[in-house]
Amino acid sequence: MFAAIKAQHQGVDVCINNAGLGHADHLLSGRTSGWRNMLDVNVLALTICTRETYQSMKERNVDDGHIIHLNSLFGHRVVGFPDLNFYTATKHAVTALTEGLRQELRLAKSHIRATSISPGLVVTDFPSRLYVNEPQKAEDLYNRYTPLAAQDVADAVTYVLSAPPHVQIGEVLIQPVEELW
Repeated sequence: MFAAIKAQHQGVDVCINNAGLGHADHLLSGRTSGWRNMLDVNVLALTICTRETYQSMKERNVDDGHIIHLNSLFGHRVVGFPDLNFYTATKHAVTALTEGLRQELRLAKSHIRATSISPGLVVTDFPSRLYVNEPQKAEDLYNRYTPLAAQDVADAVTYVLSAPPHVQIGEVLIQPVEELW
């Protein structure tokens, strides 16, 4: 993917890592394959894309780029939802990785910025994939909690990218006003 981006666009100046995959694999009874899949997508793929983005910027002397990790409110709290306990762990990893990235960029004397945007439930296919064999459970999530729209997340990305070069927005949490998480 990064070779194609380099060939078509010379490289990456802004990377929005939007990796999010969940399986309802509980900690006490979950499948190792489900956990591994979540780690591969939510943590490892995000980290690889971050590394490749930084390398692309570095080789082209881009020092004002931006790396955004689309995280989750679950990356900041454990809410007692067993179906997503392992997912929550992967999103806590994203929170730690984003802060680690900011620190490494600072040590490298880089002006590349790193931001974690953490929305609550958003209207996407995430619930239907989480409960692929139980569509009613997926629908119940949207009935139980007020979801955000994809535009809400896009607006947060726009806000972060429009900040002046001297402003580092490290974390954005997004949730509906009445959400209790």
